[in-house]
Amino acid sequence: MTRLTLALVVVAAAACLALAAGCNPVLVAQSAAPPGRSARLDEVSGFWGVKSYRMELSQGVALALTCYRGGPCEKMTAVSDDPAVAEVRRASLGALERSGMYGQATAAALVVVGKAPGATRIRVRSKDGHRDIAVTVVPPPGPIAVQAASR
Repeated sequence: MTRLTLALVVVAAAACLALAAGCNPVLVAQSAAPPGRSARLDEVSGFWGVKSYRMELSQGVALALTCYRGGPCEKMTAVSDDPAVAEVRRASLGALERSGMYGQATAAALVVVGKAPGATRIRVRSKDGHRDIAVTVVPPPGPIAVQAASR
């Protein structure tokens, strides 16, 4: 193999990896945390773009997510490695999203509920690819001490 041929093979392999990395769906948070609580979804980026996601939830808080890749994800499933920490439920948000050139379809959605403080991983799979979410559930804030007026 000549150096030029080897270089072309390496470039082709890198291009294939880049295309494969870009083929996974996008997850989007669709709800907000109640006041004083946490519910956030952050992208974890790598060299080729988004590698995975990171989520922080307060215990007792639910966060709705949608899965999208050129339209709602098809045949989506989501499983929590530890449902005692973070439970996953399928959801219907009642929202239509563009699907294909002219059609619309119901959003592919799920809800993650923070059950107990700890860490786990949620694995989202669909016909369109996969995404993993590293979840941390934090305890709810404690009561705020109110100082009595001294005068």
